[in-house]
Amino acid sequence: MHVRPSYLLAFSFLAAACQEAAVCEEGSVDSNGTCVAPPAAAVQQVRLTHLDVAYDLSKPVYVNNRVPITFGITANSDDPANSGPRNVAVTFSFVEANPSDPQNPLACSSSAINVEVIGDGTEQIVEAYIWPTTQCAALAAKNAEVNLQVDFDGGPELAAEIGSDLDAPSVVFSEARRGDALNQHCRASLNAADPKPGCVHPIRLQPTPTGAEGTLTDVRYALSSSSSVAVLSRQPTEDIGPDGPPDVDPAIIVQSRFVINGRDPYISAVDPSQIPPSLLEAVPSIEEDLKFGLDDAALAALSAPPGKATVSYTIQSAADGMTKLPLTIRDPANPKSRVPEVVVDRIVPGTANDAVHELYLEGAALEAVSPGGAWANQSDFVIRGCFTGEFAQGGNEGDGDLDDCRELEVVLVREASSSSAASSRSFDKEFERKLGNDRIAIESRMSTQNRLDLSGAFSRTEGEVALKGKIGKSFDLTMARAFADASLAVDPTKTSYEVGVDAFGQRIFGVSEQAASIVQTEDFSAAKSFTIGSLGFGFGPVTVGFKIGVGGSIGIALEDTLEALSDSAACQDLLKSAEPITACGRMTRITSPNFGLTGTVEGGVDLKIVKAAVVADLRFITTSFPLDTTLGFGLTGNEKLLVRGDVTWDMSFTPLEGDVSIVGKVGFRRFAKSLKVHLFSFSSPTFETRLLSASMGTPEELQ
Repeated sequence: MHVRPSYLLAFSFLAAACQEAAVCEEGSVDSNGTCVAPPAAAVQQVRLTHLDVAYDLSKPVYVNNRVPITFGITANSDDPANSGPRNVAVTFSFVEANPSDPQNPLACSSSAINVEVIGDGTEQIVEAYIWPTTQCAALAAKNAEVNLQVDFDGGPELAAEIGSDLDAPSVVFSEARRGDALNQHCRASLNAADPKPGCVHPIRLQPTPTGAEGTLTDVRYALSSSSSVAVLSRQPTEDIGPDGPPDVDPAIIVQSRFVINGRDPYISAVDPSQIPPSLLEAVPSIEEDLKFGLDDAALAALSAPPGKATVSYTIQSAADGMTKLPLTIRDPANPKSRVPEVVVDRIVPGTANDAVHELYLEGAALEAVSPGGAWANQSDFVIRGCFTGEFAQGGNEGDGDLDDCRELEVVLVREASSSSAASSRSFDKEFERKLGNDRIAIESRMSTQNRLDLSGAFSRTEGEVALKGKIGKSFDLTMARAFADASLAVDPTKTSYEVGVDAFGQRIFGVSEQAASIVQTEDFSAAKSFTIGSLGFGFGPVTVGFKIGVGGSIGIALEDTLEALSDSAACQDLLKSAEPITACGRMTRITSPNFGLTGTVEGGVDLKIVKAAVVADLRFITTSFPLDTTLGFGLTGNEKLLVRGDVTWDMSFTPLEGDVSIVGKVGFRRFAKSLKVHLFSFSSPTFETRLLSASMGTPEELQ
């Protein structure tokens, strides 16, 4: 195989540390838990073996409205057992079915879909969207039937320049060619009893619909959550910390998705300061080209709804489909406040725009699910999210439910009181967020456990942040992890302490000690980075290879003391008890893990007729979650074991947010000359919260 470095951004094949058989650093692959140089790609033949248009083709398809498709791609090689992965750009075009000039049919193309294939003969099924862009206007104006055409890696126009040895001919799936051998390889149905060979899908392409105020848009809305459980958190009424109770937890975190039809998917504003120097050098006019002939105001308007737009949420009992009660939302503009609806003021064309919202049970909804309320005995509920636009909408109607409301079925769990038993007392809390989408996502898990029992006092705080996704290939990388355990035992010989900080699967800081008395003061921080390479995404007719870099600071600050005391007055003060105390144990901790990680995305392609680069503004996570706790136990003169504790756990959280695009020039007549292909857009609010605030006013006797 001969591939130019400028095309796939070939990286050095150096062995690198492996991330628990999940992600290897740029230039290496996992082999039985070890990161090694990848095998030479041996894929030699690619065929489209399935193509279905998930759309009611009795209805027209409009220009600049996306069309859902499912396709299967099968790759083969002479040595399947040793075939390495290879990125293949799969491009679908809309082609005039019955052209007046058969030698020059009108055609227009959607940007390529990158698929990583291995030549073992296994069919890969891909779900995707294709767009008939503004370049299709002339074809739509004829109100003629169109068919689909598939090309691989730019087809014959690029084969010579990239030195491709891939056997992957272009195919037009028309009725006239249904019987051709290449067409017969493709089946429209996955039903073996009726495969519908030939994959002919007649499409009626029409101009974008218009209304009184011009071209119509159509915002498609979707709703999801990483959890099917909503939680009614319990606000404590006793043992409340000196600064008041903890902040109320959201009942559920949801993700709303917005896609705008009716605007060219490959035209939107580009920040000129983010255009890489390499692209400016390769295409000196690129900054002006990426204005698409529009002024700044017109460019900005392309990513804004044509009128006021909002999203709001309600809850209803599954047993009561009539009553819907409003949920409140953490205000993205003022995270200390909650609002009944959130304004949607930005929807970048051509991609899914995701926004995370934290939903709260308040007012009538809280009253209904609380003891004595109408839904007090109900556990099955429906969360309903609705997009509301104060503007006329219109577009494709053949791709399913057009309602601007979506529903999630959830189980409502009512939080129990803090654990307290005759033999123990504990103060525990967990925090979890899964933010992003299937391309780029950040998963965060933090927790603390603080326990007093007959063996003594134990405290643990921990946190972990992982980067997951799929852009050409899948990746799953634990970026940072920190934990700090402290155990103060009634038996001093069993008192122990352990701290660990990991970056990208490697231990970068650790403390372990066992002694009757332990004092640990540390402020550790390290700058670390990791690169995930060999990723790819379609741009015009080709795949643009790129890499994601993760970098930033990972650390932990410690002010922890574990000690045994014999001074009765000090023990009485610790336990807030007037009883004589012969001996006691005191644990005081201010333990603060902190992660500050940003993302960089670099890559591009420099061919004669395709020049492009990645433009990204991406933040992964910045968070600290300090634990401030005092746990104590003491033995009285009459052998009673008394315990008392204070625990405060705070968090500052700046989560995943940003945009990633590919911009550049294309010299293919089926594409616009300048393109911006947007592959990721996500927003979520920054906030500070008190997760745990507890203080035992009086000691408790354990038995």
